[in-house]
Amino acid sequence: MAKIDDKISLAERKLEETKAKFEADKADLTSLIKQRAKLEAEAVFDNKQDGKRIIKIDRQRDRLRSQLEIYPDLIKEMESRVEASKKEKEEGILKQNLIRQRKVAKEIEEKSRELVATLGKADEINTSLTKLWEQCSGLAKLTNQRVISPHVTGGSQGTLKQLYGIIKWEVEEGKSRPSPRFPSPGPPI
Repeated sequence: MAKIDDKISLAERKLEETKAKFEADKADLTSLIKQRAKLEAEAVFDNKQDGKRIIKIDRQRDRLRSQLEIYPDLIKEMESRVEASKKEKEEGILKQNLIRQRKVAKEIEEKSRELVATLGKADEINTSLTKLWEQCSGLAKLTNQRVISPHVTGGSQGTLKQLYGIIKWEVEEGKSRPSPRFPSPGPPI
């Protein structure tokens, strides 16, 4: 990017210098034309020195005219180079933005996949918790006892945490956990 910026500034500087030289040469041509007209107006062609001066002025005038014919094309060419450099810079910026956007899009896609996987797991856990809750409710109806105390089930979050703990313990231990509130009956008598 720095190379393009340097290229643009150099081209703009050359363009300004060329325009300034064009204006200076134009002013020189105008002054030469005025000098020649002044000499002709004085009509002092008899003197050799004035004749030489007129010839010198004519040569300078012709040279300046030929240079002035070149300047407009040269200025247009330099302006087109500056514009091309600016477009190149814009394209570079757009390419960098596109690369960044693609990178961010990939990251978003990866995070979306992770989120979908996590939501799938959460859904599975929620489904199993719902089934266990139904089983607990069925057990409560059969025994006519409350399996989970009201202070624990005050919020759905507490219930889910309790059920998750029960499920986790059952999965790890491989057996049912007795209710903390209603211990299992003692040994037979």
